[in-house]
Amino acid sequence: MPEPEPVVVVGAAILRDGRLLAARRSAPPDVAGRWELPGGKVDEGETEVAALVRECREELGVEVEPGDPLGPETRLKDDYVLRVRLATLRDGEPAPLEDHDALRWLGPEELEEVDWLEADRPLVGVIRELLLDGAPLVGGRVGGVVRVGWTVRRPTGPWTPAVHSLLEHLRAAGVSALPRPLGLDVRGREVLSLLPGSPVVPSSYDPRLLADLGAWLRRVHDASRTYGGPTRWRRGEVPLTRGRVVCHNDLNPTNVLVEDGRLSGVLDWDMSAPGRPVEDLAFAAWMWVLRDPAYGVEEEARRVGALATAYGMPAERVVRAVPPRMRGAVRWIRRGAAQGDAGLQRLVTAGVPEEVEAGLAAYAQRQESVLAALAA
Repeated sequence: MPEPEPVVVVGAAILRDGRLLAARRSAPPDVAGRWELPGGKVDEGETEVAALVRECREELGVEVEPGDPLGPETRLKDDYVLRVRLATLRDGEPAPLEDHDALRWLGPEELEEVDWLEADRPLVGVIRELLLDGAPLVGGRVGGVVRVGWTVRRPTGPWTPAVHSLLEHLRAAGVSALPRPLGLDVRGREVLSLLPGSPVVPSSYDPRLLADLGAWLRRVHDASRTYGGPTRWRRGEVPLTRGRVVCHNDLNPTNVLVEDGRLSGVLDWDMSAPGRPVEDLAFAAWMWVLRDPAYGVEEEARRVGALATAYGMPAERVVRAVPPRMRGAVRWIRRGAAQGDAGLQRLVTAGVPEEVEAGLAAYAQRQESVLAALAA
């Protein structure tokens, strides 16, 4: 005589922004206070998918979109098995409505902080790997950056200790709009706090943002003069000598976040290294203004003037520094790519050096007009 089909219990692995939703049982007494994936028994004549949607509605007050099965099924007792599926929130914010008295969103490093029911525990390792994969972030140009919960994960290099030391130094000096270093994760990536704001839209940013950037960059440079940490940067061993500051070296729109049009965060510090202040300003002037002739000479002059004035440097000096600064950037990208730097290799593959060279050739035809507009 064939064995009867087991009773199926469905569980929902609800993921959001690199975190998993866990629910604490309130009953029965033998499991109260322990944690599980929300879900419940499949009723007669009901599909597993329909049961998962219904259980999430009843237990959490949310609508979910069921996804793929996750891991092997787990036998609960002689005639019950647990089958878990990924699920995405469609509508509502989860609340413990039935069978639970608390909910938690857990990041990959927090999964072991709760006492899981034995049936769910085998899936914790599988879910941890999914969470660590994260979600790719918009912004930056060297790749490999993902969001995991309220953190950002990035590839590391020999320069990472210096970058983390610099960020801690600047934060201690009161500089705002900086990520906070949180160490390394199990995959060897650096972990940084997630900054507030949205990526800049280069074609329509608030011109006042350039004044924000200039004033902010001056605070960074002034604070960096007393930096005394590691000096192995992405450019190699570069000491902080007299008359130099630690430059961000990649202050372009893809690395800036805004709230209500104003500066809220600056990303991608892996290019940082000591240099002359004008080099940082020249790079920013190129990336934000001068590489785009659509602004027109008068508007180019006005925007570069706003950036330089807020910093406290003559705009004419910044404009004249742009060609040598960007030619140097092209040489460094190609040299680093040839030496095996994967991030710089992606820039070469994307055609960034050629793009800059073509832009500089066009800019050479109007640089004197921009200088004349500044003088006027």
